[in-house]
Amino acid sequence: MKKITLATLIGLVLTGCGGGGGDDSAAPQPPVETKPQLVMGTIDRIDPVNNEITVNGMPYQVNDVEYANKPLADGIALLQPQMMVELTALTKSNVTVSIEPTMVGIISDITANTFVVNGVTLDYKLDPELAGEWVMVSSLPVVTELGLGYKVLSVIKIEKDDFGNRYELEGRLTNLNEEDQTFKIGASTLVNFSKAANLDEIECDDDRQGIQCLTNADKQWVEVSGEMQGGIFMADEVEIDSDDAEGQEVEIEGIITDINSDKTKFTLNARNQFSINNQTKIEYNDQYVDKSMLAIGSFIEVEALNGVAQEIELDSDDSNVSGFREFEKKGILENITATSFTVNGFKIDIDSQIIIDNNEKLVDLDGFRVEVEGVIIGTRYVAREIEREDD
Repeated sequence: MKKITLATLIGLVLTGCGGGGGDDSAAPQPPVETKPQLVMGTIDRIDPVNNEITVNGMPYQVNDVEYANKPLADGIALLQPQMMVELTALTKSNVTVSIEPTMVGIISDITANTFVVNGVTLDYKLDPELAGEWVMVSSLPVVTELGLGYKVLSVIKIEKDDFGNRYELEGRLTNLNEEDQTFKIGASTLVNFSKAANLDEIECDDDRQGIQCLTNADKQWVEVSGEMQGGIFMADEVEIDSDDAEGQEVEIEGIITDINSDKTKFTLNARNQFSINNQTKIEYNDQYVDKSMLAIGSFIEVEALNGVAQEIELDSDDSNVSGFREFEKKGILENITATSFTVNGFKIDIDSQIIIDNNEKLVDLDGFRVEVEGVIIGTRYVAREIEREDD
């Protein structure tokens, strides 16, 4: 993963140590134990005595700990199990741990099975006494009946001073309004980026930069930091998360949020893109299986090199965390009613969650060629986003 405002991660460099004289220099040397350059996952275990954490089942000795690109003086003492972290590692004894929460903020409401942080309602049972407290939420993107939502992994009470008194929110960017300098994260939280100090520094994969990158990033995963004011997230920094696996060996756990029809490419956690080839090994319940087992909602751990999955392990206890699947249809939109329309004769339902690109009305698209993305709920195909296709 790359945050486009940041420099690319340093490549793996291994240097040999000089030996003694004579024939010893040619003698076989024990291999240097290395691990993937980039590891993303949740903390399974913390061993403060040995300054060690376990992520994705593998132990790592911690060199330093940072949050928001700044070192944390208390280091490993601030880490807790189930925190989402990103590790950059050259060897198992030299690891930088970056804390990567989905949200940081104040819990504004708690019900029997939900809570609200930064304007986002999350399905997760919490102790009511946490209302009004600062928390760090780690989650993974998951397809829900309302579109791309969150599977909460942990909610950890924090001292805000330890993490710079900053609100943070990640999610899919939608409804960009360049004139008002706003967009939404998901379907709920309105973000105002008019005071984002780094806006001009954002760079795209092409020649565009600044606000044009946000236009290019619509429907992509973004991260904002700033402050909640009157229900609006006032961002002082905006970052775009996208895949940067080229030239790297990575190990990432997460949820498949998109996969093509022949299952040769998939997106993990709404931002990390990988391809599958004939050499990719897929394991489930200690047995190798074919790629037909992979689906949107599958919880997996993937090891990849240069963006190509080398090994994929399906979680045997929670192999699919979503009861929903996404769909995509292209064609002529017709037969509009209050509850549905058709694309090339295929019926698609609509509800209050539908988003139409460029703020067009559904009736304006009658007879035009469109691209529809949505979610399958039972036997119903429900539209979530509609975009007019260019001629």
